[in-house]
Amino acid sequence: MRNLKFSIIIIAVVIIIVLAAATIVESVNGTQFAHQNIYGSVWFLALWTVFTVVATAYILKRKLYRRINVFLIHASFLVILLGALLSWTTAQSGTIHLRLGEATNVMKTAEGKSVDLGFKVALKTFRMACYPGTDAAMDYVTEITTSDELLEISMNKIGYYHGFRFMQSGYDSDMQGSILGVYHDPWGIAVTYLGYAMLLISLIAILLGKGTRMRQLYRKATAGNALKVAAVAVVMALSPLFSLNSQAQERININSHVADGFGRVCVLYNSRITPINTVAVDFVTKLCGKPSWDGLSATEVFCGWVFDVPYWETVKMIEIKDKKAQELLGLNDKWASFNDFWDEYNEYKLEKLLKEAMRKGDTKMQKSLRDADEKFNIVRMLYGGEMLKLFPYRQADGKYKWFAPGQSLGNINLDEKELTFVRKSMDYLAESIITGDNSRASEIVKKIYSYQHVKAKDVIPSKFLIYAEVFYNRLNTLRLPTMLYLSLSLLLSVASTIALNQKKRKIASKVTLWLTVIMFLHTSLLLLLRWMVSRHLPMSNGFETMQFMAWATLLLTLFMGKRFMPVKNFGPLLSSFALLVAMITDGNPQITQLMPVLQSPLLSVHVMVIMFSYALFGLMALIAAEGIWAHRRGDLAKEDQLAATSGFLLYPAVSLLAVGIFIGAVWANVSWGRYWSWDSKETWALITMLIYSAPLHSDLKWLHKPLHIHIYMLLAFLCVLMTYFGVNYFLAGLHSYA
Repeated sequence: MRNLKFSIIIIAVVIIIVLAAATIVESVNGTQFAHQNIYGSVWFLALWTVFTVVATAYILKRKLYRRINVFLIHASFLVILLGALLSWTTAQSGTIHLRLGEATNVMKTAEGKSVDLGFKVALKTFRMACYPGTDAAMDYVTEITTSDELLEISMNKIGYYHGFRFMQSGYDSDMQGSILGVYHDPWGIAVTYLGYAMLLISLIAILLGKGTRMRQLYRKATAGNALKVAAVAVVMALSPLFSLNSQAQERININSHVADGFGRVCVLYNSRITPINTVAVDFVTKLCGKPSWDGLSATEVFCGWVFDVPYWETVKMIEIKDKKAQELLGLNDKWASFNDFWDEYNEYKLEKLLKEAMRKGDTKMQKSLRDADEKFNIVRMLYGGEMLKLFPYRQADGKYKWFAPGQSLGNINLDEKELTFVRKSMDYLAESIITGDNSRASEIVKKIYSYQHVKAKDVIPSKFLIYAEVFYNRLNTLRLPTMLYLSLSLLLSVASTIALNQKKRKIASKVTLWLTVIMFLHTSLLLLLRWMVSRHLPMSNGFETMQFMAWATLLLTLFMGKRFMPVKNFGPLLSSFALLVAMITDGNPQITQLMPVLQSPLLSVHVMVIMFSYALFGLMALIAAEGIWAHRRGDLAKEDQLAATSGFLLYPAVSLLAVGIFIGAVWANVSWGRYWSWDSKETWALITMLIYSAPLHSDLKWLHKPLHIHIYMLLAFLCVLMTYFGVNYFLAGLHSYA
């Protein structure tokens, strides 16, 4: 028995090391190399086979079948591995390239071999469905015919015929051809899904069952007086931004009401119909790193760049971070004006240097100049009309084309009065703003706003949604609340380590509760507004998932804080850090249309479940830090109780992670036909689950000591950080968030 247990531990450690190394190998040598030499190799299969055999022997030797719930969990993983083996040995995959009017009965495998399908398929139609009023792809739809059936295939919708699965994989640029992935897996998927179902049932039984180890840990964790948490020292150096506005030109004072009205006018920007206020926030933040300048709002600054160009081209509001770029632009510090980018011959200073660096392959120089060049081109984009596509025109096919002021209108069918309005209204608005005729300017803004709602009423956002987006932009760009939340939660953590009398302890507890409630309402409002504006659940990028993690942590705190004081004290702190990470990593995240593959509701469920598990792991890491501190102070009772708290939270955390992984697998299977592809994010999620699963096994004697539990939980959280952040920044993979 002891030898079997030791063998399982050794093999599990080897598997974890191999998986981690494989993600690095893939990043260095490419996905194909990693799949051929590691994931698809015989030795990798043999490693999992040995692990499965040894684990099965141990399960039978321990007679786990007497504890049906525990046995079912372990059996479900064996069934999942069996399904993977069947997929690896019996499945066939390839691609079909179809052109309109052509038929074929052959698919091409990854190795370039031709495989007879046993039936013919022909392309009937292919089309790209766009988001209303834009040219952004919402879905790709292929219709193919067989001898007796018509199949419609799109993203997140697989076509089935004679045991073969057809997935939308690509299309020809002339829209006359479609590329389909083909997958035939007669046994693997069904067996794997059976394993998923067994796992879900067994996890629910464990979480809700009575007389389990989880229940014992719960009673131990909630026994006695309320627990205190340790202080977490955080040192942050804040360097406030400052402006150096040139007074070479006299600034035109643009009326704030006119600017606000102009901010509610819609444009087509980044393939989304959005109020100009959103464009303004994006524009200003990209230039200077914050959504305001010199006491002016983003919309007022943007209006200045549109209607008062000579002045704003002299304002040193463009942040140049790289020292080399500062030197080449002739700057004394990090602030530049648009005029600083031009030499005395009216030539762009960085153009020749960039071309030379690209010709020589000088990546260091390219990196030094990239940020400055991007900011220069942001202003050029504004001048080129890319940010001011104001005027919608419905074409004969029902699609909309949007025109910027001054853009050639071609042969559009408009009467003379309307044509004059499209061509001249922005000129009249500029004239009114420059002359200070604010009432006329407001009237013109209202006419442009009304024109859009009449001409594109079926695609333009409603007045409510426009105001909601403008309000969201103001609320989301405020950095002060996050800094206040972080400061206050840190102070409360410090206060919890001090021997307070009962009255002061009650006051601190109430303050913590109110802070949690306020933060929860604030983040709930942010998520709700972003959901309304984007029209999809906000969980598609790193910023959104960090905000959701903050919300999930606060929700867990409100539900569990009364019973578990460490959760109550650490919840606001962890949530504040999540909001801070979101603010630092992407302070001005654009709301964009979802890619077609992300349209599945399974994505939202997958991300929600995973982020709840990460929130619990984060809380456990902070509890572990307090447990180690308690051990150093010799407070063994508190150390033991904190270990029990971590042990209890571990059950729902690992369960949520496991469920989140297999929901992601089901989504992948529905979207592109395969439930597992050894993507780096998938692999590290699996590593994280394996590492956190170890303390759930009571026969691992080393983890019986509270100090060892705390050390393990603290180190294990590094896997969560690697899965969420490390994969995105250091490794290759399909995932772009979380």
